Amino acid sequence: MSSGPDPAPDHAQVGRIQRVLASRLAGDAGTLYVVHVVGMLVPLLTIPYLARVLRPTAWGTVVFAQSLGAWLALVVEYGFDLSATRAVARHRDSRSHLVGLAAGVQGGKLILLLGLLPAVLAMFWLIPIFRQQPALLVWACVFAMVRGYSPAWYFLGMERVRAPAIAETGAKVVAALGIFVLVHHPGHAWRVLALQAVAMTVAMCFLTMLMYRELPFRAPRLAQSIRTLRESFEIFVFRSSSGLFLQANAFILGLLATPQVVGFFGGAEKIIRAAINLLHPLSQALFPRVIRSAATDPEETRRLLLTGLVLFVSLGMIMGVTALGAAPILVRVLLGPEYGEAVPVLRVLSVLPPLIAIGTLFGIQWALPAGLERPFYRLVVAAGILNILLAALLVPRYGALGMAVSIAIAEVLVAGGLILVFLSKGGRLWPFALPVLK
Repeated sequence: MSSGPDPAPDHAQVGRIQRVLASRLAGDAGTLYVVHVVGMLVPLLTIPYLARVLRPTAWGTVVFAQSLGAWLALVVEYGFDLSATRAVARHRDSRSHLVGLAAGVQGGKLILLLGLLPAVLAMFWLIPIFRQQPALLVWACVFAMVRGYSPAWYFLGMERVRAPAIAETGAKVVAALGIFVLVHHPGHAWRVLALQAVAMTVAMCFLTMLMYRELPFRAPRLAQSIRTLRESFEIFVFRSSSGLFLQANAFILGLLATPQVVGFFGGAEKIIRAAINLLHPLSQALFPRVIRSAATDPEETRRLLLTGLVLFVSLGMIMGVTALGAAPILVRVLLGPEYGEAVPVLRVLSVLPPLIAIGTLFGIQWALPAGLERPFYRLVVAAGILNILLAALLVPRYGALGMAVSIAIAEVLVAGGLILVFLSKGGRLWPFALPVLK
């Protein structure tokens, strides 16, 4: 990836950004945002309901199981949302390559599902919450299986983002409606996970059927599936490690603290993650375009990343400042009066949106297309390990607040480290220029 010609004057850069925003990228991102906002608002409506109906302790057990399910889904997904999306974007005109890729990816995921069974059994025996409420573990694992097995990577690589966005949003809407109808007291906690798992199953089946209407089905072969797993191993390490300070926080906390503490933390984290998720549609729309332009059009790549930098950081700052200033109101309205201990947690977590915005831009959108996976992965693995170590030190003394501080420090490591890598390779932040990489 090269920096291309010297940066143009500011007014010319503004004009280029405007043209990018008027392009198909803006159209895809706009569609994703509409669908994503609907998918975000509907579950958000369930948070006040569940926080009050289930009360902090039962709500904490749900958040604990959801966190495990989300992290296991990352394991089953194995980073194919990045590696397979990248492969599809590069070989979208080769039907035979796509057929082989689909067989290898889906076969690899089947191997992962079988490999997770001993770990799930071990969690049942070792974790008291799951021994007391096995339905929580069962439905968390079902959710992980179907969410991780989704072929959304195919549609993202083909730059047809609407199908997975609509399918997954529909699943969230159906699950949310079911929650209002079927969940009425703490004893119904397991139904939350069951509804989400069943709805996601329908979405996964729909997307799989849609993919195989376009590609001939080829039964996975063991050797091919293992080779596909081996080729994506580094991305898997990155994704599973990132999950240790993104998806698995409530699960880690639940191993060190009571369900009530998890409930306080989980409520604050769900609020801030709902905001952070607004960055996801833009990232999904931008990624395949950066992949295609990185090898052939350095100046287009620079324009895309500059646009992404402006949008990501601006959105992240707005989210962070809003969460910091409005934390008491957000907690009182969304969680209820019993969750006062979530206010300082939310204030600490308010640093996450700008940090994750920076990490997404310089990690997913720059480092991966530039072939700098290894420094990126090392930072993420280090942050995941650091998060666990800090949690073990801080949670016993500071509870949910200690977990929040641990996450914030891990995200500082990733964002700061990526900026240093970018600068060390010869990149510039202002005027924005990409490194010349050979």
